[in-house]
Amino acid sequence: MGAKKMSISIFGMTLNDWRNIFTIIGVIAALVVYVLNSLAQKRQRAIDNALRYLQFLDRLYPSDGYVALNLKAMEAGTFKRDLNNDAMELKFHEFLSACEYVALAHRAGAAPSSLNAYMLGWTAKHIYPQLTDREKAEPYWELAVDLLRETKLSADKLDCLTKEERLEYFKKKHFK
Repeated sequence: MGAKKMSISIFGMTLNDWRNIFTIIGVIAALVVYVLNSLAQKRQRAIDNALRYLQFLDRLYPSDGYVALNLKAMEAGTFKRDLNNDAMELKFHEFLSACEYVALAHRAGAAPSSLNAYMLGWTAKHIYPQLTDREKAEPYWELAVDLLRETKLSADKLDCLTKEERLEYFKKKHFK
């Protein structure tokens, strides 16, 4: 004689029914945990990208860098690049090198162009006109020159916005 299957019933449901219910509950719980974890990681990535962007900017603005040393003249509107000052030209090329770093990060997606007008625009508006034709044509400064030019143009557009339009612009999610 064959063995008879024994089924236990709890609240009118078999153990197999309960197993199926708990499997579904487990899958739903795993899905909820996955979605919440994904959202938390996305938020953390945005924070990390913002901090990384600020580190890129720190390279542009050291306390003994070109911009810091020429800040008063820029603010006064009397800034003029002295091509004969070798020490200052070295600082200027260090600044361009830092611009290259930011431009490479921008092209890799780590530095958002949407904030460059605000964070770099004032500087780009003063520095870009001081670039020589040779620097603008130099293939090894191309990324830095393009970054400064594009940022200057974006800053000019930002200057034309009303305060309300600028505030709306800053509400955008600039880091993903």
